[in-house]
Amino acid sequence: MYINRKMICLLLVLSQYAFAWLDEVNLESKNIKLISMHEMRFCFISFVSIDGKKYIVKQKKPLHKLLGAVRDAITAHMVESFCKDYQMESIAHRVAIIPAGIDFPGKWRADWPATLHTIAPGKMIKEQKSRFDGMNIKQADIGFRRDMLEWMAIDPIIIIIVALDTFLCNHDRHRKNLFYNPKTDSFCAIDMDSSFKYNLCDLAVKNFTKMLNDHKLRLSVREINILKKYKEHLQFLIDHYHPEDTVKMYNLFVEKAGFVPGSSFHSPNFAAEIDRNKATIFQSYQDAKRVVKVVGQLIEKARKNYPLRHGV
Repeated sequence: MYINRKMICLLLVLSQYAFAWLDEVNLESKNIKLISMHEMRFCFISFVSIDGKKYIVKQKKPLHKLLGAVRDAITAHMVESFCKDYQMESIAHRVAIIPAGIDFPGKWRADWPATLHTIAPGKMIKEQKSRFDGMNIKQADIGFRRDMLEWMAIDPIIIIIVALDTFLCNHDRHRKNLFYNPKTDSFCAIDMDSSFKYNLCDLAVKNFTKMLNDHKLRLSVREINILKKYKEHLQFLIDHYHPEDTVKMYNLFVEKAGFVPGSSFHSPNFAAEIDRNKATIFQSYQDAKRVVKVVGQLIEKARKNYPLRHGV
């Protein structure tokens, strides 16, 4: 198959950063063992051992959900890159694509793509008795809500997670896909395969605008400081993750997975979904700028209610 020079350059870029961690994993090792396979509602989850280290292989069951592998991989990479730039420990597991057509232990169907995941440390927040009991930071079809500030106040990392979910349009954050390790006081976010499907930044703009126009609203000093950090994290993401670069990376993951014309599972429906995801990446980026602006206005309005000694 002929590959032009531009595609070769793109593939080199992909190998340098998007799959750099796979240097630690030999996918062609003779010592790959399937430990167990579990059928879930929408996917198969398999535990495998590669050269003595455990990983997870995840493959969607419904055909129409296969593109989630691409979104899962790109968002995990973006979160890891963000944490590296922020000089903090990563708060997401690593995810890489196992392409369609590759027969790999733990894959339900060899002709479909799957993903390889590092195992998240700790346990699901839902399975623990902790200060996060009842936490609800799921932005879903509603977007950012004021009651989320209560949970963001518990730990600074939650503020980062909420900002990332807004920017990545990850609407499905819940207590089953956020792990916490009480021994190390650390978090690990997983399952971001629903990202870029809905424009959460636009919803956030609408919700923050309502707060701004509510003349009876009074934010506490703590809430103001949380919003300042949320705004700061969003601005960092805006400055470092331009939509043109994100879409290029998205295209590379799409090709890596095998969503190319002529493949056995490629269809007009997938092509349309890919276009919708890319459109959301561009539009939500512009709306993220609007979020930062209106949050800044909200903070300035709220600060007028407090003297300078409160540090806001």
